[in-house]
Amino acid sequence: MRTLAGMARVGVFVLAATLFSLLSPAAHAQVYKWVDAAGITHYGEQAPENAKSKEVKLRESHPASAAVPASGAASAPAAKGNNLQDKERAFRQRQVARDEDEAKQAAFRAKREEECKAARLNLADIRQTPRLYDVNEKGERVFMSDKQRDDLIASRQEAYNQNCNQ
Repeated sequence: MRTLAGMARVGVFVLAATLFSLLSPAAHAQVYKWVDAAGITHYGEQAPENAKSKEVKLRESHPASAAVPASGAASAPAAKGNNLQDKERAFRQRQVARDEDEAKQAAFRAKREEECKAARLNLADIRQTPRLYDVNEKGERVFMSDKQRDDLIASRQEAYNQNCNQ
C-alpha cells in the first residue's frame, strides 16, 4: 500500500526521468564550429550558410566512478565520486525504508479503524437490544440474565476502548 506522499515522490521521479529523456536527444544533436569574418569562433546546432564550418564531435560525460584513475593524484576525485555515490545510495535506501514504514503504519491504521468500526457496531447492537438470548441444542431460546448481559456489554466496551481510544 502506498501513501499519497510516496506516490507523489514516484510521480516527481517519473516526471524528472521523462524530462531527462526528452533532453537527451538535444545533447546528442550535431554541433558545428565556425569562425566569422571578425575572427570570433561560434558554435551552433546548424551550420551557417555563409561561412565554412566544421562538425564537432561531443564527448559523452561519465560519472567519476566510471573513470579508472591512472595515478595516485587522480584517485582522490574518484574516491570523492564514490563517496557521493555511496551517500546517494544510502539516501535512496533510507527513502525506501521510510516509504515502507509509512505503508506499514497506514495499513496498521486502516486495520485499527476497521476493528474500531466493528467494535463500535457490536457495542451499539448489544446496548440497543433489551433482551439477549442464545439457542440451545434443542432449538429453544435461552435468555441471558441481566448480569450476563452487563458482562457482555463490559467486554464489548473493553474491545471498543482498545481499538478506538488510542
